[in-house]
Amino acid sequence: MATRTIYLVRHGLHDEKLEGGLTPVGAEQAKLTAQRFRSLPISAIHCSTMPRAAETAEIIAREFPDVPLHRSRGLWECFPCIPPIPVYIEYFAQLPAEDMAQGRKQAEQAFDRYFKRARGKDKHEILVSHGNLIRYFVCRVLQIRPEAWGSMDMGNCGISKVLIKSDGWMILVSHNDVGHLPNHLVTSLTVPD
Repeated sequence: MATRTIYLVRHGLHDEKLEGGLTPVGAEQAKLTAQRFRSLPISAIHCSTMPRAAETAEIIAREFPDVPLHRSRGLWECFPCIPPIPVYIEYFAQLPAEDMAQGRKQAEQAFDRYFKRARGKDKHEILVSHGNLIRYFVCRVLQIRPEAWGSMDMGNCGISKVLIKSDGWMILVSHNDVGHLPNHLVTSLTVPD
């Protein structure tokens, strides 16, 4: 019975002034993440087409020259739902309802596309995306309210590992693992850049 292992990776630290491209710290985070995966039998790499995620995935893909790199706009950053936390409620009150509906639809479609049972043999795939979407995916795997994504941290180049068994059972093995990064390279939503 085949198992699919998905390694969810948030992009490296980026610079908004450079249209979202990686900073030198972000590039170093991505290189160390690639080294972390080096010994794994990776069969595919998927990534958002936004520059910070695409650059991170390209750096990781250098360790796997024979592995296909698939880019998808469906893995872009989005707001899948509004967490019941005052700072989020205040921020999202300014967004049009149609933007929120589109974010939810995108997140649901991405989950349905990537979180499937493996057929035939075991598969190990890397998915490089964004903090909000990855945290939403983790909520879905855990079968908890999707709005709980707002209560999770997600480090730059943090890795969340999910197993999908042949019967569809999903298991979160780890979340936001940044153990491959030295302390001076750990940056996240709650750790200052």
